[in-house]
Amino acid sequence: MSVLFIQSPSKETPRMSTSDTMAHAPQPVAQPSQPTPAPVASASVPVVPPVAPQPVRPVAPSRVAPTCLGLDVGTMNLVCARANTLGKIEIASLRNVFLTVEDVHIEGMDLSKISHARIDDGVFILSHDAYNFANIFGYRLSRSMQKGMISPEDINSTDILAVMIRELLNLEPGSKPGKCVYSVPGDPVNSKSNVLYHRNILGRIITEIGFEAEPLNEATAIIYAECADSDFSGISISFGAGLTNVAVVYKSIPVLEFALGRGGDWIDDNVALAVGTIPNRVVAIKEKDFHLDRFDMGRKKERKVREALGFYYKNLIQYVVKSALQELDRRDLDLGFPNRIPMIISGGTSLAGGFLDYIRAQVEEVAWPLELSEVRYAGDPLSCVAQGCLIKALKQ
Repeated sequence: MSVLFIQSPSKETPRMSTSDTMAHAPQPVAQPSQPTPAPVASASVPVVPPVAPQPVRPVAPSRVAPTCLGLDVGTMNLVCARANTLGKIEIASLRNVFLTVEDVHIEGMDLSKISHARIDDGVFILSHDAYNFANIFGYRLSRSMQKGMISPEDINSTDILAVMIRELLNLEPGSKPGKCVYSVPGDPVNSKSNVLYHRNILGRIITEIGFEAEPLNEATAIIYAECADSDFSGISISFGAGLTNVAVVYKSIPVLEFALGRGGDWIDDNVALAVGTIPNRVVAIKEKDFHLDRFDMGRKKERKVREALGFYYKNLIQYVVKSALQELDRRDLDLGFPNRIPMIISGGTSLAGGFLDYIRAQVEEVAWPLELSEVRYAGDPLSCVAQGCLIKALKQ
């Protein structure tokens, strides 16, 4: 299998510094000042016999601290978090989508300015470029992942995912790879599927790049990123594209982790079917100033999409709250936490206007087996999983 990744020279992987400062960034140790040698008396200086030359000891090369990374492997986005030299977190991301060049049917395409990969005899347009081509020309995007795990529908899915992960984990010259903690979903309830294959394939890809790979549940990573004030205890709900992940964590130890088989893709597919369009055009509208209760923007077709999005968003929230409660009851766990804990809402699907208010209302209508101190968004719902993975990597 031959793989070549070519990044457009005019497009670099976006990397931006956030204001989050690593709480335990190492500080330089002050060195004691050397004493000033006492002046030598100039009276009479004895003659010192010559000293035989001593062999020169080789100087050990300076040690370079390994670079630790956090990687969120999502159905829609790949997000990498790393700490810079100032102790602040930098975020880089890629859309986890692609198009096969043969599917695009554009002759004479100049690939020199387009992010793409050559795998065996195939050529694939990747990430943001693939997303833009699909929306402009009305093509259906391909995914390397479905339902939170590697897609079984395309034989090239694993190779394409490996190309994009390698691009995200790229290190600066002189750096050496350390630990990379990467996110995995929980096993979906009421489903025969499990994450074993997905978890091990990702581990193999990251190890081949040179990192020490360690998996971490996606929802548990949110607690690492968001719940230092509650001693890393809380309940988190990650509304992703493929799945919705839930975790209950006490003092950084997972008590319960599971996934529900609906997410943003479920909304997109159903809306597209209801109004007669393709899912990626639904995504484009959803990501453009969408609110659950407002559908009076745009032309008639767009208004229909927005109204349908509101219906399916509310249905998803109702389903997640009801199913999470049923799963907590089914496990019959004694969750007598000594203190109230926060519920953290995260994931790209949760960014719609009115989402947090609606889920708060749904949560308040039912009796939870845990006392909640608040229901709030993560600081950055799109990158907090990657940040939590980074914090876990640095702790070790």
